[in-house]
Amino acid sequence: MRYYEIFRILGRFFLYFSFLILFPLCIAVYFEFIELPEAHPQPHSSKAFLLTFFFCIALAIFFRFLGQSGTGLLFRRDSIFLVMAIWILSSFVAALPFYFSGTFKSPLDAYFESMSALTTTGASLMAPKTFDADGKEIPTTVSAQSDSLSLYDYYGTIDPVKDTRTGEVLEGIEAVGRAILVWRSFLQWLGGMGIVVLFLTVLPALGVGGKTLYQTEMTGPVKEGISPRLKETASLLWKLYICLSVLEVSLLLFTNSALPFLDAVCITFSNLSTGGFTLHEESIGYYNNAYTEWIVILFMILGSINFGLYFHVIRMKFRKISKSDFFLFLALILIGSLLTSFAILGTPKEELGNQAGIYSPSDAFRSGIFQWVSAQSSTGYFTANYDLWPLNAQIGLLLAMFFGGMAGSTSGGIKTTRYCLFWKIARNRLEGLFRPETIRIIRFGKIEIDHTTAIMVLLFFCVAFFSSVIGASLFIITGIDLETSVSLISSLINNVGIGFRGSGPTQQINFLSPIAKGLSIFWMLIGRLEYFAILVLFFPTFWKAK
Repeated sequence: MRYYEIFRILGRFFLYFSFLILFPLCIAVYFEFIELPEAHPQPHSSKAFLLTFFFCIALAIFFRFLGQSGTGLLFRRDSIFLVMAIWILSSFVAALPFYFSGTFKSPLDAYFESMSALTTTGASLMAPKTFDADGKEIPTTVSAQSDSLSLYDYYGTIDPVKDTRTGEVLEGIEAVGRAILVWRSFLQWLGGMGIVVLFLTVLPALGVGGKTLYQTEMTGPVKEGISPRLKETASLLWKLYICLSVLEVSLLLFTNSALPFLDAVCITFSNLSTGGFTLHEESIGYYNNAYTEWIVILFMILGSINFGLYFHVIRMKFRKISKSDFFLFLALILIGSLLTSFAILGTPKEELGNQAGIYSPSDAFRSGIFQWVSAQSSTGYFTANYDLWPLNAQIGLLLAMFFGGMAGSTSGGIKTTRYCLFWKIARNRLEGLFRPETIRIIRFGKIEIDHTTAIMVLLFFCVAFFSSVIGASLFIITGIDLETSVSLISSLINNVGIGFRGSGPTQQINFLSPIAKGLSIFWMLIGRLEYFAILVLFFPTFWKAK
């Protein structure tokens, strides 16, 4: 392993990463020193971001010193390790504002939140503290619903704050400083496209090492470049990402005049990245605005489409978007949304904890398509308590998590590209049983799929299946009931953020033990980097010198 080269690049990475911290720092300074005090009763975090900024600079200097003899040449093994190091260390630095600001008293909770943000999972440990009549903190009890014996107690993480203007007591996410909430949404935006891909836009070409960095982080079995030059490809991806973000903010503000600008920005950060964080406990359901929901649906879909297809549209090459995985993605969105809508039609309707009659055709369609797209795109937003929906609708949403979007998008899940390749490979092998003399070439569009890629696709399905089984089993061992465990592991490895039963939309997952939280962090990371880049680290031969 060429550690000097790795340290050298880490030094440059964290120098660039420190400049990203200036964005939430400016917001924190504005709310603490410029905005009226009564407009922001939540705790301030300027000092927390300033300390994080200086820590990141110090870390950059430290790594730069260790790698001063490096030449900048990376091999494939070094690049894989570097991606792991960047994600693990970036999550650590990103967790510091949560910890320094006192948002989380536990370093593990802070790290969980930052990893959830960067991997665009959207699972949160921001839970309100509860107190008895004497002001003594008491635990909150969570029920798994399906099993009355499965009750979990936990203590909240967020102190309540009183709004002096209205006299209202703010709890949970509402009681967290605006800059902290912007930071975790911004982290999702960065993680959606990929912090390594962002880094490659400002880093000089690394040759083979740079290409491996890009391929390790980008999702999907087939890594298509938009430009022959790696740096130009990364730059074009981020330019498109920024343009789509500006467009969504504009549409949200134009269609909903009551929506605050900061809310529109944070929704966009977590929506286009298919992350799922919002500024309110009730997610998108808080706004109760049809226009806002339809725009969110649109950009959840746009974030789940291979970004390379947008450049084909821009260049008027419409034939190149007619790919089987694109049509499969749209078909799953359409069929899944309709089936979910029919499944909940006429059933009791509960929104934000309030009973609201039954689902009419328009309400069922609106909620059904929103929740299906949220699950399949791995965004994790919600507008209703889907944990009370009919079982067939819930099973459908669980399957949608594993479908995912297209390769080369910001979404999680297995990806429709792999399902198309799996079908082609399976059909090829089955035909070989009765026509062994025929030579068959598997193609994905104009790309010929070689034997190695075919094996990796099949292996991916096997790893995803066994990871789900092993993950659920480990959660059960830690004391979590079966249905919550299955829901939780499905959510984490697919980077979705929503769940059922004990991890449902009206519940908090703070009941997880420290061991379960550590496991959750691991599953979020392994799902974001699609298994293999993490699993190779467990092979002793990976660490042996050539």
